[in-house]
Amino acid sequence: MKRRVLWACPAICVSLGGIGACSHGSRDIASPPATPVRRAADPAASMDSYYLSTCAVCGGMLGTKGESPELIQEGRRLRVCCDACAQAFNRAPAANIERIDAVMILDQRPHYPLKVSLVSGDPLGPNPEDFIWGNRLFRASGWAERDLILDDPVRYVRLLDQAVIAAQSPTYGMPDKCPVQGDILPTDEPFDIVVANRMIRVCCGRCARVVQARPYQYLGMVDYANRHPRSRVQP
Repeated sequence: MKRRVLWACPAICVSLGGIGACSHGSRDIASPPATPVRRAADPAASMDSYYLSTCAVCGGMLGTKGESPELIQEGRRLRVCCDACAQAFNRAPAANIERIDAVMILDQRPHYPLKVSLVSGDPLGPNPEDFIWGNRLFRASGWAERDLILDDPVRYVRLLDQAVIAAQSPTYGMPDKCPVQGDILPTDEPFDIVVANRMIRVCCGRCARVVQARPYQYLGMVDYANRHPRSRVQP
Protein backbone atom coordinates (compact mmCIF):
# COMPACT_ATOMS: atom_id res chain seq x y z
CA MET A 1 0.00 0.00 0.00
CA LYS A 2 1.36 3.40 -0.96
CA ARG A 3 1.19 6.19 1.58
CA ARG A 4 1.65 9.89 1.03
CA VAL A 5 2.30 12.61 3.57
CA LEU A 6 0.06 15.58 2.86
CA TRP A 7 1.71 18.50 4.63
CA ALA A 8 5.47 18.19 4.46
CA CYS A 9 8.52 20.41 4.68
CA PRO A 10 12.15 19.30 4.65
CA ALA A 11 13.49 21.45 7.48
CA ILE A 12 12.75 19.14 10.43
CA CYS A 13 14.78 15.97 11.03
CA VAL A 14 13.21 13.29 13.21
CA SER A 15 14.58 9.95 14.35
CA LEU A 16 13.20 7.23 16.56
CA GLY A 17 15.94 7.92 19.08
CA GLY A 18 15.07 11.61 19.43
CA ILE A 19 13.65 14.59 17.63
CA GLY A 20 15.64 17.57 16.44
CA ALA A 21 15.07 20.49 14.12
CA CYS A 22 17.72 21.08 11.48
CA SER A 23 17.72 24.33 9.60
CA HIS A 24 21.07 26.06 10.11
CA GLY A 25 24.78 25.67 9.52
CA SER A 26 26.14 22.24 8.76
CA ARG A 27 23.25 20.25 10.24
CA ASP A 28 21.69 17.59 8.04
CA ILE A 29 18.37 18.36 6.38
CA ALA A 30 15.77 15.67 5.86
CA SER A 31 14.91 14.87 2.24
CA PRO A 32 11.39 15.91 1.19
CA PRO A 33 8.83 13.35 0.04
CA ALA A 34 8.79 12.60 -3.68
CA THR A 35 5.47 14.39 -4.24
CA PRO A 36 4.89 16.81 -1.35
CA VAL A 37 1.52 18.56 -1.19
CA ARG A 38 1.70 21.77 0.80
CA ARG A 39 -0.68 23.97 2.70
CA ALA A 40 -1.89 27.11 0.99
CA ALA A 41 0.19 30.26 1.42
CA ASP A 42 -2.81 32.15 2.84
CA PRO A 43 -2.43 32.14 6.66
CA ALA A 44 -6.18 31.72 7.20
CA ALA A 45 -6.18 28.64 4.95
CA SER A 46 -3.43 27.10 7.08
CA MET A 47 -5.44 27.39 10.29
CA ASP A 48 -7.10 24.33 11.80
CA SER A 49 -10.87 24.32 12.07
CA TYR A 50 -12.33 24.44 15.56
CA TYR A 51 -11.86 20.92 16.88
CA LEU A 52 -13.18 20.90 20.45
CA SER A 53 -16.57 19.41 21.27
CA THR A 54 -17.30 22.22 23.74
CA CYS A 55 -18.46 25.81 23.30
CA ALA A 56 -15.70 28.41 23.00
CA VAL A 57 -17.54 30.65 25.48
CA CYS A 58 -19.44 28.67 28.12
CA GLY A 59 -17.68 25.31 27.79
CA GLY A 60 -20.97 23.43 27.28
CA MET A 61 -21.25 20.57 24.81
CA LEU A 62 -21.84 21.63 21.24
CA GLY A 63 -25.04 20.36 19.66
CA THR A 64 -27.11 20.31 22.85
CA LYS A 65 -28.83 23.58 21.91
CA GLY A 66 -29.25 22.97 18.20
CA GLU A 67 -26.93 24.18 15.44
CA SER A 68 -23.55 25.44 16.66
CA PRO A 69 -22.78 28.87 15.15
CA GLU A 70 -19.28 29.39 13.78
CA LEU A 71 -17.38 32.58 14.57
CA ILE A 72 -14.42 33.93 12.60
CA GLN A 73 -11.88 35.94 14.58
CA GLU A 74 -8.96 37.24 12.49
CA GLY A 75 -9.28 34.20 10.23
CA ARG A 76 -9.50 31.79 13.15
CA ARG A 77 -12.58 29.58 13.27
CA LEU A 78 -14.39 29.01 16.58
CA ARG A 79 -17.73 27.45 17.52
CA VAL A 80 -20.26 28.30 20.19
CA CYS A 81 -23.33 26.45 21.38
CA CYS A 82 -25.96 29.12 20.70
CA ASP A 83 -26.62 32.69 19.57
CA ALA A 84 -26.45 33.93 23.16
CA CYS A 85 -22.88 32.68 23.46
CA ALA A 86 -22.05 34.22 20.08
CA GLN A 87 -23.23 37.57 21.41
CA ALA A 88 -21.28 37.05 24.65
CA PHE A 89 -18.16 36.31 22.64
CA ASN A 90 -18.50 39.50 20.63
CA ARG A 91 -18.85 41.55 23.81
CA ALA A 92 -15.48 40.32 25.13
CA PRO A 93 -13.53 38.60 22.35
CA ALA A 94 -10.09 38.96 23.98
CA ALA A 95 -11.19 37.36 27.25
CA ASN A 96 -12.92 34.50 25.45
CA ILE A 97 -9.92 33.88 23.18
CA GLU A 98 -7.69 33.74 26.26
CA ARG A 99 -9.97 31.19 27.89
CA ILE A 100 -10.21 28.89 24.87
CA ASP A 101 -6.46 29.19 24.25
CA ALA A 102 -5.82 27.86 27.75
CA VAL A 103 -8.12 24.90 27.05
CA MET A 104 -6.39 24.11 23.74
CA ILE A 105 -2.91 24.37 25.25
CA LEU A 106 -3.76 21.81 27.92
CA ASP A 107 -5.40 19.54 25.34
CA GLN A 108 -2.59 19.64 22.76
CA ARG A 109 0.46 19.72 25.03
CA PRO A 110 0.60 15.89 25.43
CA HIS A 111 0.61 15.53 21.62
CA TYR A 112 3.30 18.11 20.88
CA PRO A 113 6.06 16.21 19.04
CA LEU A 114 9.17 18.26 19.72
CA LYS A 115 11.46 19.02 22.65
CA VAL A 116 13.43 21.46 20.50
CA SER A 117 12.60 24.79 18.93
CA LEU A 118 11.02 24.94 15.49
CA VAL A 119 13.06 28.09 14.89
CA SER A 120 16.57 27.22 16.05
CA GLY A 121 16.60 23.49 16.77
CA ASP A 122 17.86 24.20 20.29
CA PRO A 123 16.24 22.56 23.36
CA LEU A 124 13.05 24.26 24.49
CA GLY A 125 14.01 24.01 28.15
CA PRO A 126 11.75 23.36 31.14
CA ASN A 127 9.44 26.37 30.65
CA PRO A 128 8.75 26.99 26.96
CA GLU A 129 6.48 29.76 25.76
CA ASP A 130 3.20 28.03 24.80
CA PHE A 131 0.77 29.85 22.51
CA ILE A 132 -2.04 29.14 20.07
CA TRP A 133 -2.12 30.22 16.45
CA GLY A 134 -4.97 29.08 14.22
CA ASN A 135 -6.23 26.60 16.88
CA ARG A 136 -2.76 24.98 16.93
CA LEU A 137 -0.33 24.84 19.85
CA PHE A 138 3.21 26.08 19.25
CA ARG A 139 6.05 26.01 21.76
CA ALA A 140 8.90 28.52 21.63
CA SER A 141 11.95 29.11 23.79
CA GLY A 142 10.89 32.72 24.43
CA TRP A 143 9.01 35.74 23.16
CA ALA A 144 11.53 36.44 20.40
CA GLU A 145 10.99 32.99 18.86
CA ARG A 146 7.24 33.34 19.36
CA ASP A 147 7.31 36.54 17.32
CA LEU A 148 9.32 34.86 14.55
CA ILE A 149 6.74 32.08 14.28
CA LEU A 150 3.89 34.59 14.18
CA ASP A 151 5.69 36.55 11.45
CA ASP A 152 5.65 33.47 9.16
CA PRO A 153 3.02 31.07 10.55
CA VAL A 154 2.42 29.16 7.32
CA ARG A 155 6.06 28.04 7.21
CA TYR A 156 6.05 26.92 10.82
CA VAL A 157 2.74 25.09 10.47
CA ARG A 158 4.38 23.06 7.70
CA LEU A 159 7.38 22.30 9.90
CA LEU A 160 5.18 21.29 12.80
CA ASP A 161 3.01 19.09 10.57
CA GLN A 162 6.05 17.15 9.41
CA ALA A 163 7.29 16.71 12.98
CA VAL A 164 3.87 15.47 14.15
CA ILE A 165 3.62 12.90 11.35
CA ALA A 166 7.17 11.64 11.86
CA ALA A 167 6.69 11.29 15.62
CA GLN A 168 3.22 9.74 15.64
CA SER A 169 3.10 7.51 12.56
CA PRO A 170 5.11 4.60 14.10
CA THR A 171 2.49 4.13 16.85
CA TYR A 172 -0.60 5.43 15.08
CA GLY A 173 -3.61 3.44 16.27
CA MET A 174 -5.61 3.24 12.99
CA PRO A 175 -3.06 2.50 10.25
CA ASP A 176 -5.58 0.66 8.06
CA LYS A 177 -8.70 2.68 8.90
CA CYS A 178 -9.92 6.00 7.55
CA PRO A 179 -12.06 7.69 10.22
CA VAL A 180 -14.52 8.85 7.55
CA GLN A 181 -14.73 5.97 5.08
CA GLY A 182 -13.74 2.92 7.11
CA ASP A 183 -11.26 0.37 5.77
CA ILE A 184 -8.40 1.72 3.66
CA LEU A 185 -8.47 -0.42 0.54
CA PRO A 186 -5.44 -1.70 -1.42
CA THR A 187 -6.48 0.56 -4.29
CA ASP A 188 -6.45 3.68 -2.09
CA GLU A 189 -3.47 5.98 -1.73
CA PRO A 190 -3.78 7.06 1.91
CA PHE A 191 -1.96 10.04 3.32
CA ASP A 192 -1.59 11.76 6.66
CA ILE A 193 -2.94 15.13 7.73
CA VAL A 194 -2.55 16.99 11.02
CA VAL A 195 -5.26 18.62 13.14
CA ALA A 196 -4.70 19.92 16.68
CA ASN A 197 -1.22 18.34 16.65
CA ARG A 198 -2.71 14.89 15.98
CA MET A 199 -1.87 12.88 12.91
CA ILE A 200 -4.92 11.50 11.09
CA ARG A 201 -4.61 9.01 8.23
CA VAL A 202 -7.27 9.25 5.52
CA CYS A 203 -7.90 7.25 2.38
CA CYS A 204 -8.34 10.13 -0.08
CA GLY A 205 -8.50 13.87 -0.58
CA ARG A 206 -12.25 13.98 -0.11
CA CYS A 207 -11.99 12.43 3.35
CA ALA A 208 -9.16 14.83 4.20
CA ARG A 209 -11.46 17.76 3.43
CA VAL A 210 -14.24 16.24 5.51
CA VAL A 211 -11.96 15.77 8.53
CA GLN A 212 -10.47 19.24 8.19
CA ALA A 213 -13.92 20.83 8.01
CA ARG A 214 -15.36 18.94 11.02
CA PRO A 215 -12.45 17.54 13.06
CA TYR A 216 -14.53 17.40 16.25
CA GLN A 217 -16.44 14.49 14.69
CA TYR A 218 -13.33 12.36 14.12
CA LEU A 219 -10.60 13.25 16.61
CA GLY A 220 -12.27 11.26 19.39
CA MET A 221 -12.05 8.11 17.28
CA VAL A 222 -8.35 8.65 16.61
CA ASP A 223 -7.56 9.55 20.23
CA TYR A 224 -9.32 6.39 21.43
CA ALA A 225 -7.39 4.17 19.01
CA ASN A 226 -4.09 5.76 20.03
CA ARG A 227 -4.81 5.18 23.73
CA HIS A 228 -5.67 1.51 23.24
CA PRO A 229 -2.78 -0.30 21.51
CA ARG A 230 -4.63 -3.63 21.44
CA SER A 231 -7.16 -2.12 19.04
CA ARG A 232 -4.45 -1.29 16.49
CA VAL A 233 -4.51 -3.17 13.23
CA GLN A 234 -1.02 -3.81 11.95
CA PRO A 235 -0.38 -2.97 8.26
